[in-house]
Formats: sequence, structure tokens, C-alpha cells
Amino acid sequence: MSRNEPPGGVFGLSYDDESRVFEALKLLSTVIIVVVGVWPIYWMAQLAVTEYETVEDAVTVVPTPETFTLDNFSVLANPEMYTYMFNTVVVAIGTIVTVVVVSLIAGYGLARLSFPQKENFARILLIGYLFSPIVIGIPLYQIWQSIGLLGTRIGLIIALSALSMPFTVWLMWKYIMTIPEAHEEAAWVDGASRWRGFRDVVVPQCRPAIIAAALFAFALAWNDFTFAQILLPSTETTTFAPGVLRAMSQAQFLPDAHLMAISLVMTLPPLLFAYFMQSYLLKGFQVRAL
Repeated sequence: MSRNEPPGGVFGLSYDDESRVFEALKLLSTVIIVVVGVWPIYWMAQLAVTEYETVEDAVTVVPTPETFTLDNFSVLANPEMYTYMFNTVVVAIGTIVTVVVVSLIAGYGLARLSFPQKENFARILLIGYLFSPIVIGIPLYQIWQSIGLLGTRIGLIIALSALSMPFTVWLMWKYIMTIPEAHEEAAWVDGASRWRGFRDVVVPQCRPAIIAAALFAFALAWNDFTFAQILLPSTETTTFAPGVLRAMSQAQFLPDAHLMAISLVMTLPPLLFAYFMQSYLLKGFQVRAL
């Protein structure tokens, strides 16, 4: 570049200098995102292992051996907390199984079968996301009460599965479309039925999409508050998030350190699931046609 030639960068810099600026901005934005995302979790974890008397006074950024304790997790031994945790696990597992099975079958039908208005039917599935859970929860309360599902874990599983499946059906549909139909045809030539071809050929190749759908359903069920608060009015069947709120509203004193211990236990399973399954998740969500 000659001396009289103006710089070619967007910011009036040379291309080399502008590239360095962009790299620095990318690094800075990454650091900000990590800090904003990780700091609340770190602070929650620190308070969970700090003596609750110290939490009420002052908390250091780095935990000290003098204030470190695991006694805060003893709140989980409370029978009510154990009930909330058990119900949450049952609801999460039930939602995962329901969502994965139904989404696989529905996605396979959309990908392999031809029927009138198939595209419009698939688009109609997404209409459910136009309404917030609180809007859907109120009519569900009356419907579940009339058919005997109010206050039952199966009622909450059905509601959460219905909320999850529009996305997971689309995910399965588009993922199965990337699997060559010739694989199934080869199985049919060998005498396999359509069901066996689906079970032995399609399902094993859908493992990344299955894990992605399972994580989506798990996160929705594990972190659900609105549906559980509306559809599970009894303490015996309620899940963790509304259960803790009810314990606080009933004037049961919970120190901040105990609340952080409970929150940490609720936060870790989705994080660990996503961390150890991240390779499958990336494959499952990277569907070009989606």
C-alpha cells in the first residue's frame, strides 16, 4: 500500500491492525460471556460451602478453610426436600422417555411417510410456542381436575412433554431426513419389516438427535416451575422449585447458605449432562435443514 492510499479497513485502520482489533474484541466478548455465565454459579457454590453465620456477616471472594463446611447440604436430608427431589427425578425421567419415544415415531412419520398437508401439520406444531406456560397452565388445571390428573406426577409429565415435543419432533424429522432411505431399503430386501427397519437402522443412527432431545426435555422438566406450581397443589407430589418456594412462604426459616446448597444441587445435573454429552449435542443440533 502506498503512502497516499487510504487505509482499507472499516475503522480506518490497515487490514492487519483491524484483524488484531477484531481478535481482541472477540477475546474480550468471550471473557465477558464466561464471567457473566460462570460468576453466579461460582458465587452460589461458594455460599453453599460457607458457614451460614459467615454468610450473614461477610463473604470473601475466595473461600477460606476457617469458614468451609458441608453442613449446609444437611438441609437435603429433610423429608420434604427428599420428597421434592424424588418427584423431580421421576418427572424428569418420565418426560424424557415420553418425549424421545413420541418424537422419534412422529419424526419418522414426517420424514418417511407422505400424507396431505404434511408441511402445514408440522408448522401447526410450533403454534404451541406462541403461548406462555402460565396461559396454558390455567386451562390445563381445569381439564386435569375434571379427568383426575390434577396433583399427579403423570399429569405434569404429560404437560411438560406436550410443551417439549414441538421442537423435538422437528429435530427428529429433520435429522431422520439426513439418513439415506437406502439403508432401510436394504433391510427391507433382507426381509425386515418397516418397524424393524426403523428400530435397527434408523434409531441407532439417531443417537445424537435422541440425546439432544433428551437434554432439551430434561432441562425443561428439571427447571420447571410454572406447570408444577399450578398442576401439583399437594406437597406429596410437588417438585423441587415450587416446593422450596412453599417452604419459604410457610414461614419455614431457610438460611441463605442452605438455599444456595439446594440451588447448587438443582443446577449441577443439567450442567454435567450437557458437559459430558456435548459432542452428541453438537451433532444433534447441527441439522442443516432445521
